[in-house]
Amino acid sequence: MPKKNISSIELTALIHELQILVKGKIPHIYHQEDKELLLQFHVPNQGKQLLKIIPGKWLCLTKIKESAIRPSGFCMLLRKYLDNAFVKSISQKDSERIVIFELEKKEKFHLIIELFSKGNIILTNEQYIIIGALEKQEWKDRSIKPGEKYVLPPATMGWKTITEKELKSLLQQSEKRNLATALATDLGLGGVYAEEVCLRAQISKDLLPSTIGEKVTHALAGSLHDIQKMLEHPRGYITADQITPFPLTQSIIVQETQTYNEAIDTLQVVAKASPYEKRIKSMEHMIHEQEDAIQKQENAILENTKGGELIYEKYQPLQKLLEIVQSMRKTKKWDEIATELKKEKKIKHIDLKTKKIVIDL
Repeated sequence: MPKKNISSIELTALIHELQILVKGKIPHIYHQEDKELLLQFHVPNQGKQLLKIIPGKWLCLTKIKESAIRPSGFCMLLRKYLDNAFVKSISQKDSERIVIFELEKKEKFHLIIELFSKGNIILTNEQYIIIGALEKQEWKDRSIKPGEKYVLPPATMGWKTITEKELKSLLQQSEKRNLATALATDLGLGGVYAEEVCLRAQISKDLLPSTIGEKVTHALAGSLHDIQKMLEHPRGYITADQITPFPLTQSIIVQETQTYNEAIDTLQVVAKASPYEKRIKSMEHMIHEQEDAIQKQENAILENTKGGELIYEKYQPLQKLLEIVQSMRKTKKWDEIATELKKEKKIKHIDLKTKKIVIDL
């Protein structure tokens, strides 16, 4: 499935379904390094519920729980503050891809999940002072680190609350190349739902935004309103390349689920890796090095065997040459011996420093 993350519209659908967690308690929290955060809830009349959170991508209810081999430091921090905390509310910040859990024990806390850019998970107190974050981050207008006040990203015009008049003004001032692109970026709908709004309104997505009049704006606003109503009772609609909370006008549905959370839970960021993957790779590397060493030894043995067999084959002339050298050493110096030996065609090189003779066999 090509889908890499969820849009603001899709997050709204998920948040509607996550309301079943309100009044639930968090008895367990799981998180390994470079893995999704998993919150376990005990919800009245619902029993155990598992929420999977992947910063920068999505969150959804799931039925799959991996055993935590070694919880991260961030997981231990969350357990310290949120163990057995109750869920007071779950909300989306306007039209942003930001989810805020209001939690309560003796004190109140906020667990903030950012699903834009690289994403993050931030724990704050009731006054939004940061206690800890999955990742420390710095921007020119906001800082995510302990002790700082959590500041939301700069607000943009949102599709949830925009009026017909504001929509007309937004589009007429847009410098985007067509209507669909303006709705996708300036209004934050994303490409799929920007085109869907145009299709449902029976308006060409290729219109120049600055030429939009009241009639077109009214049709677009009506289409957007219809989509918002459908998001209040979402389901999962899976096509070849999309997972949507309502059926798209020109889509071929290959699977339908009772909830949008179920559909999103079919996604995987990466193939599940063994918790012992690093150790396995280390052992594989060691085995590879040992196999290389064995191969080098076998090659050396083969070469030395060939050399030994050749020496044995040429033993008599070599023995005769050795006797000549030993005889000359009794009366001559090495440089004189070298001069005499160079007359032999089989002598290729003589090293006077190491007293070695290279012979062509």
